[in-house]
Amino acid sequence: MKRLISGFLFILASLTAAQACTGRLVQHALGETCVVGTPKRVVALEWTYAEYLLALGLQPAGMADIRGYHEWVKIPVALDRSVPDVGTRQQPSLERIAAIKPDLILAPSFRITQTYGRLSQIAPTIAFNPFPEDGSSQFARVLQDFQTVAELVGKGDQGRRVRVQMEARFAQARQLLQQAKRSGESFVLVQAFTSQNVGTMRLFTRNSIASEILERIGLKNAWSDRPQLYGYSTLGLEGLASIRADNFFYIVQDDDNVFLNPSVEPLWKNLEPVKNNRAYRLSGQTWTFGGPLSAETLVNAVITAMLRR
Repeated sequence: MKRLISGFLFILASLTAAQACTGRLVQHALGETCVVGTPKRVVALEWTYAEYLLALGLQPAGMADIRGYHEWVKIPVALDRSVPDVGTRQQPSLERIAAIKPDLILAPSFRITQTYGRLSQIAPTIAFNPFPEDGSSQFARVLQDFQTVAELVGKGDQGRRVRVQMEARFAQARQLLQQAKRSGESFVLVQAFTSQNVGTMRLFTRNSIASEILERIGLKNAWSDRPQLYGYSTLGLEGLASIRADNFFYIVQDDDNVFLNPSVEPLWKNLEPVKNNRAYRLSGQTWTFGGPLSAETLVNAVITAMLRR
């Protein structure tokens, strides 16, 4: 009975809040939020949402883990040095966020489930779900969320221009592959590293952001595992024996190239792309979870590797 009453009161409170909203009522992963006016001071609690703002010509009023952002996210728009850091992405400081006096907070739902209420007391908070549970396209979700942010901050037209620019880069990459007679080739994209002294591979599935980007430029993902929640399957290095593809794109750190391990050498040398000189190492800091600008960066890296441009 108490649960029924509590649920009823929650629904009643939500309906009352919706009726009282004098701005834009935004439905998101953790409910609905009323955003009044055009937010100017926006805090991003995930690198992707900071990238959205930068692509729209806005600097975040604050963001999480700036040091990590500089290490991983490589886009042509610089983050201003004056942007304050509000702590880690996993546990941002509510005190630092409140001190900024933001008028909008952007965050991934899976990281703020416990703190959503407290964040909402500081400023209207929009929670995005970057990993759809139904295994649908994560890149489609990125583009949808990006445009939502663009509209919220009064930059809807700029958001559309950014997407047009991205699509133009995709079209240019497709043309380059066609000219090189390499359009339609298959690929596997792998991020490999040592975990608990064991070599581990993440193989990106077709529902992942990175896979869809590469398919949009005319390549085909040969890794046929079912869609995964985070967009990749996790295998040991023995999984190399099951890979069949024209091209093998791999992301490894300079000090942790697991494929150079002597015990892995026979599997590595037997990989068809290695024998055909079509195993392409990408930077260890290749970011596979970003927005439209990161998508262009990934395409540039792949085209450069394949065509030596």
